[in-house]
Amino acid sequence: MRYDVIVVGGGPAGAVAARDCARAGLETIILEKEYHPRPKTCAGGITAAAISLLDTAIPPEIVEARCSSFRGFYGDRVVESDQEQDFMVLVSREIFDLWLVSLAQSAGAELKQGECVTAVTAGEREVTVSTTKGDYTGLMVIGADGVNSMVAKIVRKPFNKKDLAFCVCADVLRGEEEGSWRESIEIYYGQLPMGYGWIFPKKGCLSVGMGAWLSNVSGIKEALSNFLRERGMSGEQRLKGGFIPLGGMARPAVSDRVILAGDAAGYADPFTGEGIRYAIASGRLAAATAASLIARGVPLTRLNLGVYERNCYQQFGSDLKASLFIARMFQHFPKALFGMYFSCREPFEQSLQILQGKTGYRQFYRWLLWHIPGMLRRCI
Repeated sequence: MRYDVIVVGGGPAGAVAARDCARAGLETIILEKEYHPRPKTCAGGITAAAISLLDTAIPPEIVEARCSSFRGFYGDRVVESDQEQDFMVLVSREIFDLWLVSLAQSAGAELKQGECVTAVTAGEREVTVSTTKGDYTGLMVIGADGVNSMVAKIVRKPFNKKDLAFCVCADVLRGEEEGSWRESIEIYYGQLPMGYGWIFPKKGCLSVGMGAWLSNVSGIKEALSNFLRERGMSGEQRLKGGFIPLGGMARPAVSDRVILAGDAAGYADPFTGEGIRYAIASGRLAAATAASLIARGVPLTRLNLGVYERNCYQQFGSDLKASLFIARMFQHFPKALFGMYFSCREPFEQSLQILQGKTGYRQFYRWLLWHIPGMLRRCI
């Protein structure tokens, strides 16, 4: 069978793109190398901003915790912030991704699992995707196959060290203290340069982890082990690790008959590591681009698909660029900026507004510039 759109990868970007393509009447197939539900290295935090992009409510039964309280730590400094609304819900990525794929299937997308893509060949009239089980042809491909994307090889060079962050995490069983964690997350800064540790609540366990830019991750497993031990979580833990692309850098995301979305395109927040929000946003924009061009019979060239890159930049790319600039400021002046950050609650209140989708990094950067003198006076 010849498809209109072949989606490679069944994570949030791919599942949402496939759902929207199928809704638009396009013959759509998802090629997933694993079998759902499959394990995924992720803390499982879905921000309110990400949820707002879904246009479908997350079923209550797959939500493991709702968070409206934040506690930040830097050395012996602590800042707490309570929000009127949830800024994040916690899920198991295995179940969340399965749910998203089921939505795509309900919309009419076909799913093939256990098929690892081995090659992508774009021709003048069609594109061929070869897997370990066969070949598929279509008008175009949406590459949503993660940070180590096979599809991306025909679009751009592989990510290098400066393009990536790395995180390790573990689920720690918990007991009677569960109630105190139900609505709160904790973030520990200064554990590693350009990184942080986290503790997120889930049903019956705590998601505990640590992440940093790849150039600063030397000793991260030992640091996480010490972090767990200092908090009385010294039992045997199964650590999982994964790479995160740093968004905000100029990279191509399209070529002839190919669009990259999510981590494959490098769309993740370089300051917080959040990727699901941008996976959903780019997946939906990829589908909208495919549906529009195919319906109008527009050639699926690099030039015409460039509208996708422009729309991504307009919707969130310029914000990721501002986030990267802020992150680099913290890289060069960590003590001064964290000292200002922890001088009052206002910077955290503003940051939580970003997670809720009420403001963005460009506005936050301007807010920081305006308020830095006052925060400096508090630090002295």
